[in-house]
Amino acid sequence: MYQKIIELLRIHGYMKNDTETGPCYVKNINGRNKCVFVIFDKNPDGSSILEEDLYHLEDHARQLFGMDCAVLTLILSKDDKPVFLDPKDQFDDLYGPLSIVLAQNQVSQAGQGSEIEVKDNKSVKDFWRSLYQYKATLLIFTANLICFILTEISGDKIYDSFACNAYMVKKLHEYYRLFTSNYLHFGWDHFFNNMAVFLILGSSLEKVIGSVRYVILYTGAGIAGSIISVAYYSMIGQDVLSAGASGAIFGLVGALAAIFLFCKEQRQRFDGFGIFLMIAGSLYHGFQSGTTDNAAHIGGCIAGFILSMLLYVLGSLIAAHKQGRSV
Repeated sequence: MYQKIIELLRIHGYMKNDTETGPCYVKNINGRNKCVFVIFDKNPDGSSILEEDLYHLEDHARQLFGMDCAVLTLILSKDDKPVFLDPKDQFDDLYGPLSIVLAQNQVSQAGQGSEIEVKDNKSVKDFWRSLYQYKATLLIFTANLICFILTEISGDKIYDSFACNAYMVKKLHEYYRLFTSNYLHFGWDHFFNNMAVFLILGSSLEKVIGSVRYVILYTGAGIAGSIISVAYYSMIGQDVLSAGASGAIFGLVGALAAIFLFCKEQRQRFDGFGIFLMIAGSLYHGFQSGTTDNAAHIGGCIAGFILSMLLYVLGSLIAAHKQGRSV
């Protein structure tokens, strides 16, 4: 059956490309690549294919063949019906021929026909699958929400113990505050405004660069913003408590700006003008407000830009160069 499917793909113009994740069959239509993976639901060691493995296939294909490429994963099973994973329904031309091949194979094995399962985008499984793409964003949001609830209950005790303060970091060596302060907020308005922006920007960025790099970038930008904040308040001699996710959030803004500037295939995913307008508007608002930690904003934004270049942009540029295409 596997060989019949591969032959069918070749007849339809899909060419085999060997990748780190296995063979991928690619066809270029009007400058856009369409990629097909044919895999089994079990690994050679008998373990099951996980959803995370499927996301890795998609991410790897987009790294190699363009972030706008369409990806179809056909999962074959010895014990169950084959499954098409095509969230955006971009492979309608293959469903008919592939279904015939698969049905013929099932008839020969079971002596009777069987229908091919095509996942409905509106099904519960597809909902959870789409939600899983934003698992890091949801996890960070949940951590912020829990910390906010705790601060509302415990009041100043948590701020005194975990918010960022130049003296406590430099003199008392409580370096953990550089991290923990990014999950604390002063009141409902502060929390709501930060989280609203975070969910919008975070969900966009995580889908582009992947959850692991996204968490590293968010955490790194937040800590960098705290470090710049400590340095600034030490320099001007002010003893203040700083808290909030805005340094890390500005890191997301800086990361999106880097991707917008250097990865043109990604520009259709978000509004580049809106990103730079947000940077300018937020900084202006911060300088007009006496309670905003602009040092953390600037430090986080610069750190996010740099980390995005190191974690994602440079890799995309190198991969594109090897493939002989522009990013």
